[in-house]
Amino acid sequence: MDSEPRQELLAGRYRVDGLLGQGGMSEVYHGYDERLDRRVAIKVLRPPANAPAAPSRPEAAEILDDLERDRKRFLREIRVMAKLELPGIPAVYDTGAEESPDGSPRLWLVMQLLRGSTLQTLVDRADYQSASPPVAWGAAIGTQIAAVLADVHRVDIVHRDIKPGNVMVTDGGLVKVLDFGIAILRGAGALPRLTQVDRTVGTPAYMSPEQCLGQVVTAASDIYSLGCLLMELLTGDPPFFATRDMPLRSHHLNAPAPTVRSRRADVPAELDSLVASMLSKDPAARPSATAVYETLLPFATRRPADSASAAESASAAETDETRDPTRPFRWPLLAPAASRRESHDGNRPKLTDTEAGLLLDNAFALLDTDHPSQAISLLEDGIARAWDDPALRLRLRHYLGIALFSAGEYTRAAPVLDAVEQEYLKRLPPDDSYVLDCAYHAGLAYAETGKPRKALAQLRFYVENADETADEDETRKLLQTRFIIAQLLATEDHSDEALAELQKVRPLFVEVFGENSTQVRNLDKQADRLRMPRS
Repeated sequence: MDSEPRQELLAGRYRVDGLLGQGGMSEVYHGYDERLDRRVAIKVLRPPANAPAAPSRPEAAEILDDLERDRKRFLREIRVMAKLELPGIPAVYDTGAEESPDGSPRLWLVMQLLRGSTLQTLVDRADYQSASPPVAWGAAIGTQIAAVLADVHRVDIVHRDIKPGNVMVTDGGLVKVLDFGIAILRGAGALPRLTQVDRTVGTPAYMSPEQCLGQVVTAASDIYSLGCLLMELLTGDPPFFATRDMPLRSHHLNAPAPTVRSRRADVPAELDSLVASMLSKDPAARPSATAVYETLLPFATRRPADSASAAESASAAETDETRDPTRPFRWPLLAPAASRRESHDGNRPKLTDTEAGLLLDNAFALLDTDHPSQAISLLEDGIARAWDDPALRLRLRHYLGIALFSAGEYTRAAPVLDAVEQEYLKRLPPDDSYVLDCAYHAGLAYAETGKPRKALAQLRFYVENADETADEDETRKLLQTRFIIAQLLATEDHSDEALAELQKVRPLFVEVFGENSTQVRNLDKQADRLRMPRS
């Protein structure tokens, strides 16, 4: 008798079992690692159903290129998160890309299989009318989420979709923040791009004002979402609801946020003030994740005086002893900032000309094959060894900035590229390719990290000095940059200037991309948003 056919294995070792859940671009399965004999979770990612099969038109080619950039960025940022090894993120075991049986590409991610309850389940089952969960319960969950955000924000990762369904309390009381990979894949950067139409990531009840407007999304957007979540954990409801007279978006943009104490009088005033600051309409006025952690921490370890009442409240929120989020505070959650030391002394062997050439060749090869972290290490070593050659050091610092940018480490990349650009300008003209390369990438890095004024200065410098007639690629790059400049002007509340810039470049977009192209449609969509009243 023939045996049953062997079930398909990803990478020859991961068995895909029953479906756990699914979304628009992903499916999560129970899985089994046959090599290590353990249960795992397997997330399979696929491109959108309407993605073109081939670059048959210019806009289709742009979309396919965009999807490929998203794929590479997703894999790279998953590797970054795997290195963090944070207790508040599911452990990443493996990732890869394979062809599905129907021939379409699929990305997969093998992760720690979690056992616990989502916050959505806990909040839905809690009785906030008669027995609200203890303040310490909500504070402990918020503290653990803030600890995760503090560490991922440090490496320029923004979640973009903090909400109850993306947070789990596991056995042992650890809080896990879920779906970083999907959020990064779908967000794919702080600013909208020419080939993205209506790809704003977020859940309406927890979206920051800048997300609602399609503007720059930074770490401050995660803080706003966490503020909405904290309000819900403490009172049972997020701050805003859609009403007959005002849609939810308008509440986020214009309505003053209710205070926590207006809904629950026993919440301490300091905690009330914290949530109010997190819900500020101005991203710059919101606290950092580290500040949120430090403010919440004392409340996370407090217990109500009435132990019987505490037990009743804990039961209402399903926080038994094994799933109590205050338990993990027996050890610190907030990991210290990763320290990086760059040696500048002369104790290391001098970098010879031959070694410098090989180093640069290897660095370029690593960047071309999507291994920026290795390129960064190589370039940092070269800079330390080029202590007697200022010109070589400057060139290596330039490429280090590009490698940092490629790795998504925008906070580190921007000042490096900015400083190198200023050094170049002492000996090179403004239209030199080295100068323009630094200005362009520094501007994008500043934009990604929520520094629109610095970004505008760099990107305007690039546009004013670049040769728009050089070639087709340069023309498209300049148009993309002017599109980003308009987005940054809108972020700085210069909506009229932003709209004027979009109207000025629209004929150029039509000439290069075509009247019915995705790029022109997206430009028109952004212009329509700028014309909309904020109410």
